[in-house]
Amino acid sequence: MQYHDAKLLATAAAAAQWPESSLPEIIFVGRSNAGKSTLINTLVNRKNLAYSGKTPGKTRLLNFFLIDNKVVFTDAPGYGYAIRDAESAKKFSKLIDPYFKYRDQLKGMVLVTDSRREPSKDDIAMIEYGRAAHLNIVIACTKADKLSRSQLLRNMKVIRETLGVSADALIPCSSIEKTGMDELWAKIDSVIGTDTLQ
Repeated sequence: MQYHDAKLLATAAAAAQWPESSLPEIIFVGRSNAGKSTLINTLVNRKNLAYSGKTPGKTRLLNFFLIDNKVVFTDAPGYGYAIRDAESAKKFSKLIDPYFKYRDQLKGMVLVTDSRREPSKDDIAMIEYGRAAHLNIVIACTKADKLSRSQLLRNMKVIRETLGVSADALIPCSSIEKTGMDELWAKIDSVIGTDTLQ
């Protein structure tokens, strides 16, 4: 399924700024340098919808994007850089915790991880957030074009085992080659109840 209409719905630093909407939401989370913003832009065929800053982890807000009036993508701040000290970690939790706990229309989570890297402690902690909220979780393994086939298979196994997920939860992606996008959309469509592939 192709998606084209995408726009910024709201930018929120607190729950009071969350947009009023009954549409299903998918949160995108990941380390600051995992390629999360680039992945979102590629998914919706836009170059600059999601902001990708020169300084990783600089964004400290939840950005809500309305996609084709069917689903809302919530772009969370990149972590790693964002929570490298106690004060930053506290601010990050204060932003994220209420959203996971109280946003009823939150249906799924896309954990964006660099396919070349072993998942970090932050990645493991974030997937536990998703499990505690009973979300459908998909792992988007970005930058797959940087690896050979054998390297990718080996790394996917490490990612799967480290995060404790099944093989079908992982999708290798490349924003340069545009691979993995159809598979990721199929997962999202299934989560939000608009699965057209069955």
